[in-house]
Amino acid sequence: MKKILLILLIVPLVARPISAANETENLRGEPEAIAAAEAMVEAMGGMEIWAQLQSLHFVHDWSPHYRPDTYRENEILDLTGPRSWVDMKSEVYHRVRAYSPEHRYWNVISGEFTYAQEERFQAAMNRAPFSIYHIARGIAIGDPFYEVTFADGDIPGSRQLEFRGPDGVRGGFIILNARLEPIVWATNEYRYTFGPMKRFGNLRVPNWAIYDNGGTRYEMVSLTGSNEPPDPALFVPPAEFRD
Repeated sequence: MKKILLILLIVPLVARPISAANETENLRGEPEAIAAAEAMVEAMGGMEIWAQLQSLHFVHDWSPHYRPDTYRENEILDLTGPRSWVDMKSEVYHRVRAYSPEHRYWNVISGEFTYAQEERFQAAMNRAPFSIYHIARGIAIGDPFYEVTFADGDIPGSRQLEFRGPDGVRGGFIILNARLEPIVWATNEYRYTFGPMKRFGNLRVPNWAIYDNGGTRYEMVSLTGSNEPPDPALFVPPAEFRD
């Protein structure tokens, strides 16, 4: 593998269900950029581990600058498709939300059920393949959905890994440090600056991140991976709110 002195990369999202890659195919793009992306996944726990993951459950403590409360967020992320379930709770706030191609994007906030607007649903579908976790798995399985290239980074002197889908549109980018660990991850909507890496079981991920110009911070409390997909029932609106 070619040695890389310094890389800065960030990740985007694309609008298309994430399917298991045909393992006879490979990532598309520049060989040097693909090598750097694979080195990043090795730094995050290893290609073999990430290739077997089908879902993640992580817990964040969020501290937004615009709210009087902090809140704990549980998220279950399907790595085989654009599906996510989240429970956000503090002493004064409770929200459950989920999105999936099958059941769209819905919320239950303080007991009130709503569907998100069509634009928000489509944005979630477009973003999902470019989450850093979807990208890590895609790199590990050599998913030809992704095209990986280098570009000048927006940090002086840096380069970033850019990720595109089959439509050729950039969905995100990642900036790496000299140890080939992610220090910035961005989609077309969000940009996160990461703290140091921390081990959770066999996985290594940034321990904290800030976004919203530094005004919002999360800390990773726990992270658990599984080689099984999440329960499909998670993404179905609760029974009491169904027609």
